[in-house]
Amino acid sequence: MTDANRRKNLAEELARAEQALAAAEALLGLGLHADSVSRSYYGVFHHLRALLLSKGLEPRTHAGAIHLFNSEFVRPQLLPSSHNRLLSGLQGSRQLADYDAAASFSAEDARAQLADARTFAAEIVAFLRREGWVA
Repeated sequence: MTDANRRKNLAEELARAEQALAAAEALLGLGLHADSVSRSYYGVFHHLRALLLSKGLEPRTHAGAIHLFNSEFVRPQLLPSSHNRLLSGLQGSRQLADYDAAASFSAEDARAQLADARTFAAEIVAFLRREGWVA
């Protein structure tokens, strides 16, 4: 992958991430809490993919992305380990929201998930900015 391709793909992931977070916000406003929780996770996931692209990494699965995040960013202490817990929590909630019809999320739950997703997103963008990947 060329540097130009990497930058293009990274920008596309960040755009997709922002769309997912905007959707999570809109769904929260509509009272669709489970759907909001799911989109919050995808906002984080696309930020994570953009981060991994900065190292030329393209995971094939969600679990692979989280594994690479841990090995490439958390273990070397480039980003805090608390992000790993946040990712795991959001992923677990997304799985419940998408696959467990009995799972119920309140407005407070969805709002908290979105706040966590926005915190993660801001830190990833700040990291990418420091590393010269985004303006």
